[in-house]
Amino acid sequence: MLRGVLPLTGFAALTAALDVFAGNQLEQLRPATVAAVSFTLAAVLFLGFALVRDGVAVTFRPLRELRGDVVMVNVTTAATWLSMLYALQYLEPAVVNVVGIALGPVLTLVLNPLLRRGTAILRGEAWVSVGIGVLIGLLVWGSFAGHSGLDRTPGETFIGVVLVLITGVGSVANVIYSKRLSDADLPPRRVLAVRFFLILAMTWVLVAIDDAPALGSALGPSALIALFGVALPLYLLQVGIKRTEPITASILLTLSPLFAYLMQLADHRLTPSALTLGCVVGIVALVSVGTVVRMRHDREAVVAEAPSTV
Repeated sequence: MLRGVLPLTGFAALTAALDVFAGNQLEQLRPATVAAVSFTLAAVLFLGFALVRDGVAVTFRPLRELRGDVVMVNVTTAATWLSMLYALQYLEPAVVNVVGIALGPVLTLVLNPLLRRGTAILRGEAWVSVGIGVLIGLLVWGSFAGHSGLDRTPGETFIGVVLVLITGVGSVANVIYSKRLSDADLPPRRVLAVRFFLILAMTWVLVAIDDAPALGSALGPSALIALFGVALPLYLLQVGIKRTEPITASILLTLSPLFAYLMQLADHRLTPSALTLGCVVGIVALVSVGTVVRMRHDREAVVAEAPSTV
């Protein structure tokens, strides 16, 4: 369990840094351009690593044998990242982070039994998910009421909320389909090698039809995002997903808003929000409860399955 917790915590911290950095950079840059350059660099890195380690036939075998799950990983990757990047233009990073990621436990509770039969949701995890859902609702209300750290019109806030809800749905579905590929004995490098085809196609089409994509200006920030916002965190995420259940992964990822709130204090565009801080602290407390519940359950299950020495 601990071997899954540490990579997921690292993913949460790097995702928070990405949201704050990207939110600042997207004041001047196009989201589609940033995504196109960043994911191209990340895809080349992951695909090259898999090809060197496994060869062409093994690397692309999932496209034939696990086509449905590979397609869904591509769809959910594109939906999650594109909606998140555009949402950062309308909402403060901590709100995008908390709604997009903390929505995960609530949706996982609903989707997990449908997509991965035979896995159980614990009662404590269910209550944690409900509590997180209430705090998400409070944050959304605060964004409309002007109590968040970024001043936007109601129309802009509505667009941001819709986009971040898409981010949340895409994120939890992505975790589940990534877990399905891991359950099929695919190592993280091969999952990551085949997950970016759709987002690359979509973003480069958007760049091609943009009158001013500003590719030159986007290269530096996009390279940083590719390495520290895409490649490294996604590798940590895939490693963590392989070693935990989806509900546990989704709960751990809600640590990211705390990191995001602390990091965004350095962004001059944003003002501290007591409501955002209160909701983030509440979510982190619920994260702690949910993680303890799952770890205790896993420990008791190991003890129960151990052969008797009597």
